[in-house]
This record gives sequence, structure tokens and C-alpha cells, in this order.
Amino acid sequence: MRTESRFTIFLSLIALPWCSYAAPYPLGDPERLIEEKCDADWGHNPRMRAACIEQQEKILEKSRVTALDPRLKTEDLSLMRETCAKEWPDDIRKRVQCEEHQIRWFQKLQAPPPKDITLLDYSIAMANCAKEWPDDFRLRARCVENEFATRRTGQGFELLNER
Repeated sequence: MRTESRFTIFLSLIALPWCSYAAPYPLGDPERLIEEKCDADWGHNPRMRAACIEQQEKILEKSRVTALDPRLKTEDLSLMRETCAKEWPDDIRKRVQCEEHQIRWFQKLQAPPPKDITLLDYSIAMANCAKEWPDDFRLRARCVENEFATRRTGQGFELLNER
């Protein structure tokens, strides 16, 4: 193996953990999607089309260099991106915004259990909601909040195998 090839492999291995955008963009090439969206919206106006492309590419680039929460697993990031891509198949700006919101909800789910909820009830709620909403952290967080509210009213939780 040539020294140059070893060096390239070495750099790739070092850079991989630092790449915040390691998970691929689902449902197509984002640059192509930007072109198609801006053509559809502004094909009749070259200046506005160019401005649209520039805006969307800036948003995409910003999302690629923004550090992700290190607690976010690659498989969760992939699920999150797939969910946002399905919701916003032709708008990178909305897709990136969706991903940012999903990450905020993910972070909210990482908070310690509320003091008025037992660890057992917390674990049951988290497991139930993760099972029900595996790919949408916003809906999962709402589910957890609802389960906590139910517990606070004294109704308790259903066990996973009872669902």
C-alpha cells in the first residue's frame, strides 16, 4: 500500500467521528432537491432562482458543520432524518428546521426524571413511548409528558406487554 493511500485512510478515520453529518441524507441528493425546488418556485425568474439556491445551500452547509449532540446515536439520527425527509421531501430549509426541532425534543428526553415520578414509572413511560414513537422525538416527548400526567392523576401506566 502506498504511503499516500495510508495517509488518506488515516485522515478519513480521524475525520469520521468529527463529521457532524455522517448519516446520509435520506430520499435523495440535497443539492439536486435544492435545484428542483428553486426551479419549481422561481424557474421564471433567474435572479430569484439563484437567491433561492444560495439561501437553501447556506442552510444545508450550516447544518453540515453544526455539531450534533454526542448522545444522539447514528441510528436515531438516521430515523430522525428519514422522518423529516418524508415530511419535507422537496424543501431542504424545512427539512433542516425539522431536524433541529427533533434534536431539541431528543435533548428534552435526556433530562433527568421529574422528582414526582418514580424511576420505575419513568422507565416504563420512556419504554412505552419509544416503542410507540421510534422515529419522532417530538411525538415521543409528548407521549412521555402525557404518561407522566396520567401517573400524577393516579391512573398508573400500562406495562409494555399489556399494550
